[in-house]
Amino acid sequence: MPPTLRVLRDALLAGATSAPADDLTLDNAWLRAVPPVAPAMAGYFELYNRGNRSVRLDGAEVRFAGSAVLRETVVSKDGQRRERGLEEVRLDPGDRLRFRPGRRFLQLTALTDVPRAGQRVEVCLTFTNHGDLCADFEVRHSAP
Repeated sequence: MPPTLRVLRDALLAGATSAPADDLTLDNAWLRAVPPVAPAMAGYFELYNRGNRSVRLDGAEVRFAGSAVLRETVVSKDGQRRERGLEEVRLDPGDRLRFRPGRRFLQLTALTDVPRAGQRVEVCLTFTNHGDLCADFEVRHSAP
């Protein structure tokens, strides 16, 4: 979504449907380290809805990636693994959403700069009915 439309959307939703930012807790946020020439990298995190309203996670914004989309790995009946896109993920009050290797993940593509292991970079999770939630994600070779 173009930045101008996102600002307009957030302004329209802010009055009636948005939950306070402190209703969401983001834990264990990290990006898997990749070689400096990699075209993509994956992000993982846990998101907890402590509020009394459902929220819908629809993506992320990252300054060094042209695209940030939600994806998940699924296994077919014959054992084949494949990835599929997620337009949004709903979190009801009390829900904890885990994005972890081999399951759901945040795919960052069209990288303009590749952060190195040990760096911390800001990632802003975006929602259709809630303000953005920004946090520093640590770049790591493996899960914390």
